[in-house]
Amino acid sequence: MGFKIGDLVRFVDEPIEGHITSFQSNDLIGVTDDTGFEIPVQASKLTLVHGNMRRDDDELNEEAEEIPSKFIEKGILLAISGDHKDGLAKLHLVNQTSYELLVSIADTNVNKAKGIFAEKISKHDSVQFYSGNFATVGKWPTFRFQIIRHANSLQAIQNPIVKEQRVRPVDLTNPKEINDILGEKVWIYELDKEEEDLGLDKLKSHFISHRPNKK
Repeated sequence: MGFKIGDLVRFVDEPIEGHITSFQSNDLIGVTDDTGFEIPVQASKLTLVHGNMRRDDDELNEEAEEIPSKFIEKGILLAISGDHKDGLAKLHLVNQTSYELLVSIADTNVNKAKGIFAEKISKHDSVQFYSGNFATVGKWPTFRFQIIRHANSLQAIQNPIVKEQRVRPVDLTNPKEINDILGEKVWIYELDKEEEDLGLDKLKSHFISHRPNKK
């Protein structure tokens, strides 16, 4: 009879059952019982237990196996929570992507910068990095973000994000949006949004196409 690794077998001469875990020399088969001990036995001394060709923990292992989910590439946000009436604003970096982020945030002034935050942010997570008063939004720093995206799976190469963002008072007059990670309504800025490249050729084309016709 042909046996396979994982088959449930019973000893012919003894009341022992186990699963085949190895094939050895001299027609010996390694059978591991419920105690976890592997017993070498002649193949002729084994019989297959029909109706159960799998290990008892196979089903548990399959259930525990994580179902691959879609990889999310976009969704790195600067989010501002709080209400004008309460006075206090909280600034968060929200990672809605499947990347892990290495983040450095600095307060910039002309050509100099002072680091105010540096940390790793896990996928689908957030962190608060600054707080301020709504009454002094105009005096908040210009934030310089430097972000490296890291993935353990094979993904397209992503350049580091280097972006300066200033929060203007007028921005906080726009409607808030609900953010599932923070669990509240916030004002958001998309830090990984690709900026349109208005190159010289595009500008020339724009002005030529809008040039008034001479009569």
